Amino acid sequence: MKSLTIISLTLVISLFSCQGPAGEQGDPGPKGDPGADGLDGLEGFTFDYIVDFTSPDYASTLTFPETFQMLESDVALVYFVWGTTDNELEIWRQIPQTLFLEEGLLQYNFDFTIDDVVVFMEADFDMSVLGADYTDDWIVRVVVVPAQDASNGRIAGVDLSDYNAVKEYFNLQDLPVDKKYSSIHRPIGL
Repeated sequence: MKSLTIISLTLVISLFSCQGPAGEQGDPGPKGDPGADGLDGLEGFTFDYIVDFTSPDYASTLTFPETFQMLESDVALVYFVWGTTDNELEIWRQIPQTLFLEEGLLQYNFDFTIDDVVVFMEADFDMSVLGADYTDDWIVRVVVVPAQDASNGRIAGVDLSDYNAVKEYFNLQDLPVDKKYSSIHRPIGL
C-alpha cells in the first residue's frame, strides 16, 4: 500500500512540475466580413435578363454579376417567361424547349460555365423566317443552385422543370422585371 501511495504521489508531482509558465499572447487572427445567413447550407441565386435572338448566331451570353461567384459544383437552371395568364401571372418554362413548326424543328437551349450562361436557338431551317414572337424580348431567369444535394441531376422531391417548386425549395425571392415587359403575351402553343 505504501508503494502505491508513493507511485501516485510521484505521478501527481510529475504532472504539475512539467507545466511551465504561460507564453505571450499571440496576435489576433484576421477579421473578415460576416457572411450572409444561408438556408441550412443551401442557397439559390436568381438573375433575370431580357434577351433578343438575332442573326447570325441566334445566341446571347448572360454574364453573372461581378459580385457573384458560382462554384464548380453549382448548377444553372434556365427558365423563360413563356406567356402570361389572364390574371397577368407569368408562365415559366424550363429550357430546353422544342417546337414543331411548319418550317421544321426549333429548339431553345442553353449551356453554362461558372462565369456565364449562353442561351441559344437551333433549328433545322433558316431562322431568319421567324417573327419577333420567336426571337425578341424573352425574359430569361437563371437560377444557380448548389449541387451538393443533387443526385443524377435531380434533387429529391423537387421538380426542377417547375420554377415555382424550385423557388419554394430554395426560398428564392421574385425579382422585379422591367414593367414594359410585364404584359408579354406569347401564344401558349409557342
